[in-house]
Amino acid sequence: MTILAAQATTQQPLVLVLLLLLCAAAIVIVLCRWRNVEPIPGYLIAGAIIGPHALAFIKSETAAGSVTDLATVILLFTIGLQFDAANFRRGALSIVLISIVSTLLYLAAFWAILLALGLAAPVALALAMAGCSASTAITLRILQQRRELHESHGRVSMGFSILDDLSGVIMLACFPLIAGWAGTSISSAPSDWSAKVFAAARSIGGVALMLALAAVLLPRLMQRIAALRSPETILIVSAAIALLCGAWTATLGFSAEMGAFLAGVVLAGTPLRYQIVGQLGSTRDLLMAIFFLSVGLVVDPALVLSNAPLVLGLAAALMVVKLSTTALCCWVAGMTARGSILTGVYNINAGEFTFVLLAAATSLSIISQQHAALAIAAAAITLIASPLIVSPAHALAAKLSSVPLAPWVRSSALLDPAPSAPGPESQASTDTHPSPTAPPAAPTTKPRHVIIAGFGPGGRAIADRLESLHVPYVVVELNASTVTRQNRAGRSTVFGDIANPDVLEAAGIDRADAVIITIPDDDAALRAVQAVRTAAPDTFIGVRTQFLSGKMRALSLGASEVVVAEVAVAAAMDTTMFAALSAHLCSRPTRPATTTNDTVS
Repeated sequence: MTILAAQATTQQPLVLVLLLLLCAAAIVIVLCRWRNVEPIPGYLIAGAIIGPHALAFIKSETAAGSVTDLATVILLFTIGLQFDAANFRRGALSIVLISIVSTLLYLAAFWAILLALGLAAPVALALAMAGCSASTAITLRILQQRRELHESHGRVSMGFSILDDLSGVIMLACFPLIAGWAGTSISSAPSDWSAKVFAAARSIGGVALMLALAAVLLPRLMQRIAALRSPETILIVSAAIALLCGAWTATLGFSAEMGAFLAGVVLAGTPLRYQIVGQLGSTRDLLMAIFFLSVGLVVDPALVLSNAPLVLGLAAALMVVKLSTTALCCWVAGMTARGSILTGVYNINAGEFTFVLLAAATSLSIISQQHAALAIAAAAITLIASPLIVSPAHALAAKLSSVPLAPWVRSSALLDPAPSAPGPESQASTDTHPSPTAPPAAPTTKPRHVIIAGFGPGGRAIADRLESLHVPYVVVELNASTVTRQNRAGRSTVFGDIANPDVLEAAGIDRADAVIITIPDDDAALRAVQAVRTAAPDTFIGVRTQFLSGKMRALSLGASEVVVAEVAVAAAMDTTMFAALSAHLCSRPTRPATTTNDTVS
C-alpha cells in the first residue's frame, strides 16, 4: 500500500493528510450551504487555518502533493469539458474579440499597478497573468441558479470564462520564458538560442500533433464506447484520456494540467460531453475541495493579516479593473449597458486557473511563497465578494436599461433577440366540442419547449404529435446510434441519462414547460422524475411505468401524470381485441341451424 506511505517531507501518512483535508472540507461545505454562500473561498480559508502556518494539523504545504496534482488535472479536464461551441454560434467573433481586447487591457492595467507597487517586471507580469482568469464554476453556478444562462450576458459571460481558461493555457506555456527573463530558468535548459527555438518548436509541434490525433480519433473512440451503453466505461475511459494527454504535455515540457484541459476541450465537441460532465460532477466537487484546501495550505494567516490593507487593495483593484475593462469592451462591441455591467460582474473574480498559474509561477521561482500567499488571499476575497454583489448589480443594471447602445452600433449579435409576436397557430382554439372520433385536443396554450426522455415507440409518438403542433422539443437518449441518426435527421438530440443534472441543463430544463419520460426501465424513470422535479419544481412531468405499483411512487416523487403500461395494454387489448373479434364474427359465413333432441327450449 504505497499510497499510505509517509511523505518524506512531513513524516505524515498520506491517509492522515487526506482525512484532515476531507474533515475540513465537510465542515466548510456544511457551513457554506447553511449560509447559502460559495464554498470555494471557505476551502481556501480552511486550508490556511489547518496548514503549517497556523494550527499545523498538516505540517507541509506539499503534504498531499500527489493527490493535489491528480485533483488539478481532473479539475482542469472538467473545465475543458465546459467549452460549449453553441455559446459562440451567435456573436462568436464579437465574443472572441471582446475577450482578447479586455484581457490585454486588464493585463496592461494591472501590470502597471503592480509595477507601481515596486515589484519586478517578471513578477508583476506573472501575477497579472494569474488574475486574468475568471471562475468558470462560480459563474456557471450563478447563471444556472438565476436562469440566465441563455440571456445575452449569460452567453457572453460563459464565453469569456472559457476563453480566459484558454488564454490561461497559453500563459502557462509562456511561464518558462518569463522564468528565463527573471533569471530563474532551469540550468539544464539549452544554452544557445537555436537549441531553444528547436526545443520550443518540438514542444509546440507535439501539442499540435496531440490535438490533431485527438480531434480525429476521440470522436470515433467515444462513439464506440457509447455504443456499449455502460456509464462507468465512459467515465473510466474519459479519465484515462485526461491523464494520458496530461502525461504527454508534461513530457513536452508543459504542464499536465494543460494537456488535461485540452483533452476536455476536444471531448467537449462530442455528444458525450454532458454525460461525462455529469458523471464527473461528484468527483469534480470532491477534487475541487482537495485542490482549494491544498492551495490554502500555502497561505500564512499572520502574513496576510499584517498586510491586510495591501491584500484588500489588490482585491479591490483586481475587481475594479476587470469590471471596468470588461463592461467598457462589451458596450463598445454592441451590448446594452445592462448586459455590459452584468457581464463585467460575472467575470469580476479570480478563477481556477489563477491558482494553477500561481502554483506554476512559484514552482519556477518566478514569484516567492510570500507573493503567492498574498495573491491567493486577494483572489479568495474576489471569490467571496463576487456572488454577494450579483443582486446589487442587477438592481444597478436595471436602472441603466434606458442607456442607449453605443452610437456606432446599428445591429449586434450580442443582443437578445426580440420575442416574436404570437402567430395564429398559438392562439387558443375556440372549438370546445371536439368530435368523439377526433384525436386528443392540443393544449390551449402551446408549451414553449418539451423534453422527451427516451426515443422508443412512445417517444417517437410524442415527437410526431409535437411536430404536428409545431412545438419545439429536445430528445434525451442513451443510445448513441439513435442520437446520431436523429441529429442527422434534424432533431435536437442530447446523449446522456435524463437523471444527470448536466444533461438536463443541456436539454434546456430551465425553459422547458414539460418533460415526458418514456424510458421502459421503472427505476431509471423514477430517478429521472426525482432529478427533473429537483431541477424544475413547476415543470409538468409525464412518465410511463411498467406496472401499477410504480404509479404511486412516481406521483410521490413529483410526477404530474403517469401512464401505466400494463393498464394501457389491458385497455388496448379490451378495445382492439374485441373490435377485431367482432369484425371476425361478422365476416364468418352463417351456419345453417340444426335441430337436436337435446335443444333446451
